[in-house]
Amino acid sequence: MKDQQRVFSGIQPSGDIHIGNYLGAIKKWVELTATHECVYCVVDDHAITVDYDVKQLPSRTFEGVLTTMACGLDPDRCALFVQSHVPEHTELTWLFNTVTPLGSLFRMTQFKDKARNALQRALDKKQGGARKTALHELRRTGMGALALCDELRIDLEALNPDATADNPMALQEQVMRINDRMGTILQQLQVGLGVADASCGLFDYPVLQAADILLYKASLVPVGEDQEQHLELCREVAERFNRKFGPVFPMATRIKGEAPRILGLDGNQKMSKSLDNYIGVLDEKDRIISRLKPAFTDPARLRRDDPGHPEVCNIYSLHKLFSDGATCARIDEECRRGTIGCFDCKNQLATAIDTHLAPIRERADHLRAHPSIVLEALATGRDRAGQLAGETMREVRDAMGIGPQALNRL
Repeated sequence: MKDQQRVFSGIQPSGDIHIGNYLGAIKKWVELTATHECVYCVVDDHAITVDYDVKQLPSRTFEGVLTTMACGLDPDRCALFVQSHVPEHTELTWLFNTVTPLGSLFRMTQFKDKARNALQRALDKKQGGARKTALHELRRTGMGALALCDELRIDLEALNPDATADNPMALQEQVMRINDRMGTILQQLQVGLGVADASCGLFDYPVLQAADILLYKASLVPVGEDQEQHLELCREVAERFNRKFGPVFPMATRIKGEAPRILGLDGNQKMSKSLDNYIGVLDEKDRIISRLKPAFTDPARLRRDDPGHPEVCNIYSLHKLFSDGATCARIDEECRRGTIGCFDCKNQLATAIDTHLAPIRERADHLRAHPSIVLEALATGRDRAGQLAGETMREVRDAMGIGPQALNRL
């Protein structure tokens, strides 16, 4: 194991694990255990950065671990654990906060997107007070930003950089006022409405993610392209730390999965639990069929006998992931000739998905009937991860001059 590159990745306990998670991440996790030293966890500390149900989180965490094992992840071939069970994750996050520029975090697009979710949900409502309240708040915030711009303009026009500082206190007050107003305006321009309700944890999410990876000195991270910006921040944090305190951390790189970006059943956005556009890996066939019924297909195909265009149909893209080559070729031909309807195409896809997922459901049922298998795997994984984390943190504390050992050297 010492000669193998170390891999880290995690998954949130935010509900059902869907086929996008499976094809885009977990399947790759399983493959990597044969060739790399792998550290995987369910990231419950990340899950609590947004509103969540305290009573449901433990069961969702357990189900997340159970489902990854059902998907083929062998805890004997990797360290599989729950993030919060290894407290060094949050300790390293705080230490990384001391070398992470605020501007780098404001550039994170995922924070901006998540911070705006409340506004978007309100705007999606056609009736009720939430939409009206959000629009009033947006107008109020925008008008406030405009007023600040007017005040900033007056202060800037009054500022003369070439003037003699006869009254240094007044000049300092003027400069600080300009700086504060510029900061407030820039914050609103960068993030917009919603930031006031976003937690510091959500803002700091990428630093925790960097700590997750670097705590185990992982050089490879199997994540989707949507996480590339966070991985860039991870490399920036490692570089800043190494430059300031010495060479402790490697530069992590992304492992690209074999599966393409999995679109949700709406055919528009990435498959997501929060958007409810997914098929769960533990879904029974009846539920798979009901999920597929309203799924987006070829927008140009209005009648059953209209010629189709499989290359733009999201249902056909899923066929390519779950159906064999001969089936895909036949559906492609029949769709283009207009001899197979979208309903029949979806039913055949449901059968292919169900066939693929049936063994996963069976393993999940077995693990659910024997929860001690999951709990023992987590305890073993926690011990393995804790040992690696402890080694890294001793090195980090020594490099930064903190911790009891620093005083012992006096």
